[in-house]
Formats: sequence, C-alpha cells, structure tokens
Amino acid sequence: MAAVVQPLVRAIGIASNGALNPVLSGSALAFITYGPPHLVSKITDLDFIRRWVDIVGLKTVLKILLTIGVGKFLNRFQNRRATNGWKFFGSGKWDWPQEIAVVTGGCNGIGKAIVLGLVRKGIRVAILDVADQDPELQRIGTVSYWKCDICSPSAVAEAADSIRKTIGHPTILINNAGIANSSPIIHLSSEKLSKIFGVNLLSLWYTAREFLPNMILKDKGHIVTIASMASYISLTTAVDYSASKAGALAFYEGLSSELKHIYKAPGVMNTVAHPMWVETNMTKSHQESIERSNGGRMMKPEDVANVVVNQILSRRGAQLIIPPTFSWLSGVRGFPNWFQEMIRDGIGKSV
Repeated sequence: MAAVVQPLVRAIGIASNGALNPVLSGSALAFITYGPPHLVSKITDLDFIRRWVDIVGLKTVLKILLTIGVGKFLNRFQNRRATNGWKFFGSGKWDWPQEIAVVTGGCNGIGKAIVLGLVRKGIRVAILDVADQDPELQRIGTVSYWKCDICSPSAVAEAADSIRKTIGHPTILINNAGIANSSPIIHLSSEKLSKIFGVNLLSLWYTAREFLPNMILKDKGHIVTIASMASYISLTTAVDYSASKAGALAFYEGLSSELKHIYKAPGVMNTVAHPMWVETNMTKSHQESIERSNGGRMMKPEDVANVVVNQILSRRGAQLIIPPTFSWLSGVRGFPNWFQEMIRDGIGKSV
C-alpha cells in the first residue's frame, strides 16, 4: 500500500501546487475574461471544456482556485510570522564569523552536514558527540570537538563550561543528536529505552539549560531542534523513537512560548525540523525496505542540512517539514480516525 501511496502523494502535491498557484489561476482567469476572443475560443472550444464545464463553469472553477490559492498564500504568510515570534523580518544583527554554534551529534550524518554548512558561512562550531571526531572535520580550524555523553547533565555542564572558556558563549544551539531502535514495545530493554529518551529528548533540556541563559541575557540566539516526521505518526517497531520525537516537538512549542512570555526574549529564535527518511547510519540497515515502501530514494543528509543552515542564515524561527510536500502529514491528528488508521496500517504492513 505504501509503495502506491507515496508516489500518488507526490503527484497530487505537484498538481495541487500548480492548480492553487494564485499567479497561474489569476492569469488564466484574466485571459479567459479579457483576452482576445479568437484566442480565448481556442481554449473554450476544446471538447473537454465544452462537454464538462463550458465557459461559465470554467470561470467559476478558476475563481474557486484563485480564492483557495490566495487563502493558501495568506495562510503560509501567517504561519511564517507565527513561527517567527509574530515578526515580519529576521531578528537582530548577526556577524557570522563572530558567531559560535554548538551541534550535538555533529560527527556524522545530518550533524556533520550541518557543521560543514555552517563552516562554509564562516561560523565557528563546537561539536558535542560520543563518537570519535571525524577526520575531515578535525582538519578544519574553526571546528572544535568535545567528547560528551549528552544523556548526562553533568557531562553537558562540564563541556559547556569548557566551550565558554575556550571559544566563548555560543549564539546558536543545534540539538541534532538522535538514536533509533527497531523492536516491538515488549522486546525493548529498559537500558535501551532510557538511552533513546536521554539522547532524543532529555538532552534538549540539558543543553538548553547551559546555553540558553546567555542568549536570553543578550536577547540574541537561535535554538534548532532536529525532530522527525515521526513526531506526528508513530512508527511500528519504533514507538520509543516516535514518542521521543513527539516530545521534541512539544519541547519546541513550549520553548517558543516561554521565550516570549517568561523570558521576554524576542531576539532568541526557535526552530524545529521534521525530516522524512534520511540516508544515515541510523537507517542504513533498513534502507532497502524503506526505499521500497517510500516509493523512491531517501534524502541525503545534505538535503536536510541545507534547509536548516539556510533557516539559520535567514535569522528567522520556523517549523520545517522536509521535504515540504509532506506538510499535510502534520495535520494527521485532525483527520478522521479511519484515515489515521489507514496510514498507520500502511506503515505497519510495510514493516
């Protein structure tokens, strides 16, 4: 089922984006209404138009598409304002070579791609990771490395103190580190469960407690949380991962509210990213089945990193769904129960 649904979703997304583009529908309506009659007739005389809609019906359809398209544009505009603290423009003045970013899990996968993207813009980067430092990153003078178990609040505090003393106070925090599991609920050990929630969720509190206070004090900063589309749809045999990513989304939402109403720090931005399947060490063992059920290749780490880095450079907060063609899945909780179950059944059967 999933192998059929995914390509169909992409096709529907492409078609709807074109049909609901107000520039296209508005231009078509203007042409049909005010265009040269001899040219308009070439369209209105088509068998399909004459048989199914006629000229009046065609105008009505275009008016409906234009109205929906304008509404969609205004909705997108308001969404961008809302996720940016109700601001129209980017926040504050940023001098990228003077900025410092902390990236958890920055030695491989999406984290490494983000580090390289930041470095290309001149931003200094401090990596927190339990993995050994990547040789390619080790050769870059603006990248520093701290071996750190982010599940441990004391280890995070020790690394944070060292970062502040060595290179200064970070203005960007990217909570990227994540681990996954592939086993049913009753087969998951307590130790593995604690590790998954420690890395994917609890570490968000540990890093924020260390680096957020100085951002609030200066009213300048950017917190980025790498969540997942699993924030919205629980994955069979990865319920722990899905629950931790749903928690990451809740963390983002609560932090956004606190930055505005508790800390009074509108200059500190907040972003959450929800990627679909990405080709990393986490998904390598299941790559073939994922690609088969997904109806095509997985994204590369750079596909996600480019979106995240560009968002940081825009000086705006956001909710990012990557790729955006799957944005409709963010509303799945509002769908009828039967449709939600169809989606989950499709995922469960593919597993």
